[in-house]
Amino acid sequence: MVRRSVLAMFAVLAVVLGFVVVSTPAGAVIDSAAVVPSPNLGTSYNVLLSVSCVSASSCVAVGYYNNNSAAQTLIEQWNGASWTVMPSPSPGENNILYSVSCVSATSCVAVGNYTNNSAAQTLIEQWNGASWTVIPSPNLGTSYNYLYSVSCVTADFCVATGGEYEDGSGYQTLVEQWNGASWTVISSTTIGTGSNFLNSVSCSSAVFCVAAGSYYNVSENQTLVEQWNGTSWTVTPSPNTGTYNNSLNSVSCVAISFCVATGIYNGAAYAGPPHQTLVEQWNGASWTVMPSPSPGENNILYSVSCVSASSCVAVGNYNNNSAAQTLVLSLTGPEPPTTTTTPPTTTSSDPVAPAFTG
Repeated sequence: MVRRSVLAMFAVLAVVLGFVVVSTPAGAVIDSAAVVPSPNLGTSYNVLLSVSCVSASSCVAVGYYNNNSAAQTLIEQWNGASWTVMPSPSPGENNILYSVSCVSATSCVAVGNYTNNSAAQTLIEQWNGASWTVIPSPNLGTSYNYLYSVSCVTADFCVATGGEYEDGSGYQTLVEQWNGASWTVISSTTIGTGSNFLNSVSCSSAVFCVAAGSYYNVSENQTLVEQWNGTSWTVTPSPNTGTYNNSLNSVSCVAISFCVATGIYNGAAYAGPPHQTLVEQWNGASWTVMPSPSPGENNILYSVSCVSASSCVAVGNYNNNSAAQTLVLSLTGPEPPTTTTTPPTTTSSDPVAPAFTG
């Protein structure tokens, strides 16, 4: 299984290479990518792991920096002209923000974890347009709690997902929800015989969210997808490819009938092909594996973003001769007609399944 620490390492690569993918309206063309200067703090590592934009002149990126001995939170803001560091609290010995979600220029939530005396605790910080503050968030047990992803629909509804460690039974799924006043743990399902992680969450409304990750079953990792219906989280069956590891690292939903999740699979344990790209699509009734290219020796998809049921972008990397290269897959499908003179002949309301191309 690809653990979150590994995802963070490759996220650094994407930042260093300066590759940026921006979704644009139909008909627009992006024909270049350029490194935009961004500040660094401290004397060692500076890492941005997540970004959320509400307009071309308002973006927030989060991560961490290391000042020789410990990790501290790092938050930067784009104002349309430049990136600047925003002061942010670091309540523990080591502090990392993995994900951020903004619903406006004055309302953002960032999640991660901090450590005190080697125990990892959930960390949630909120932007109100003037400052970042730590918002109290619950933890389960007394050991390790991680929040890897957050999705906000409004300033009064956010969901964060991750994992928490229970002695003797490995990591269990962790889901927390914001109601505008406080964060609470929401019951979620743990399956299999070992650890469970929810690496990503995407909400299209307050009554429809999807969380994706993996669980360990006997000797291999399998995909794990859970769905929120406004009342409870339930496991939704999701396919696996090959006979060994399958893991979903990211999910993006634009409607109750359309989501895409991406990650990796392995053909077999210690044999067969190494990491291959894994793409799955939700059509409102079931998840199916979509064919996707794997151009290198090892291929991993870390993140996916959809702006419609006919336009998604997935990013990651592949290796050739031990050299990591950026990997971008474009998911496109037929655009809806601009005019309709006769009723559609199909009886299905599901979007036409697009195809991933390199």
